[in-house]
Amino acid sequence: MAKKNANPRLFLISGDDEPAIHAEAERLFLKLAGEEPDPFATEVVSEDDRGPRGELVGKVISAIRTPPFLGGRKTIWLKHFTGFGQEAGTRVKNDPMELKLLAEELARELPEEVYVLLDGPDCDPAKPLAKACAAQGETVWKNRPNTMRKGWREDMKGCLAAVAREKGVTLSYEVSDLLVDVLGADTSLINGELEKLICYAGAGQPITPEAVREMCPPYSDQENWGLTDPVGKRDLAASLSMVEMLLARSKEPAVVARQLLTSLARTFLQNLSIRLYMAENRLKSSMDLKNHVEGLDAARKRELSGGDAPWASQNAWRIKFAADAALSYRPEELMEAIRILRDALLDSTTTGVPTAVALENALLKILPKTGGYAR
Repeated sequence: MAKKNANPRLFLISGDDEPAIHAEAERLFLKLAGEEPDPFATEVVSEDDRGPRGELVGKVISAIRTPPFLGGRKTIWLKHFTGFGQEAGTRVKNDPMELKLLAEELARELPEEVYVLLDGPDCDPAKPLAKACAAQGETVWKNRPNTMRKGWREDMKGCLAAVAREKGVTLSYEVSDLLVDVLGADTSLINGELEKLICYAGAGQPITPEAVREMCPPYSDQENWGLTDPVGKRDLAASLSMVEMLLARSKEPAVVARQLLTSLARTFLQNLSIRLYMAENRLKSSMDLKNHVEGLDAARKRELSGGDAPWASQNAWRIKFAADAALSYRPEELMEAIRILRDALLDSTTTGVPTAVALENALLKILPKTGGYAR
């Protein structure tokens, strides 16, 4: 939900749904600054490895007070800030993030032709910063559907519809219902699922219930797919977040953790097989592999699926998406990941290491924070 003024130049996007917050902020920034932002007319302030700190907020205040370098319009963006939750109340002097100073700055009218965008989770709508933004500009709140609330499914359908509109597609009631069964209340998965379905259906074509049943796993398999997707994208933060969510909602987290370890090992074995097959057949991209598989006759597919390429009998689009994940790793990285997962399974069985801990440790080795590969 949003509070809107007629011609706002100040925007705050917050809530507890970080993927939705980030997506909305990036969309709005391009709207304000243009598809190719002019570096002399924009100032983006974002965190580095040191995380949120008052210095960043101070830069925003300074940018507001500094006239544009070449005159004209200026857009300032405090990008994906994670320190809003540390905002002190009006009666508390401690202000580690300098948010009280920012609230005071924004409570005044902005200089002419200056636009300010703030985004990040956990800003409190009852505290001074959000109140200043609501009074002087526009506030947008992005929150995950609450599964403890009776109408959460309709909330999730609303999130699905909003993302679908941005992609130029309309979802039928049945398709929305099936997708809620698949995704639950996890809004972070919406974009990837819709992209996959749009590719499968073809540009401009409607998404059918049959496409959802074919391309999206049933909810009972969501644990496996939900983790292999961010792992395939080498996204450590999303992978650990998914593990935490899946284990928290399970009555038997140790069993689920072991299933996830086994599923990841199978996935990396499949991806290694795909890489080897692509090398043998001189296929350079995932789309090359899709087109190649579609050109095989039924007998050849059966032969391959019964041998070293059991994935060959899958839907061609499924193979294409698996190849995307396989190509994000070098072959030696795939082999090392398989070894790491094998050792994690052994540790959880023979050394008493909790299976959930073994799973998280494996992910930390396969997906290091630095973006490189941990040896």
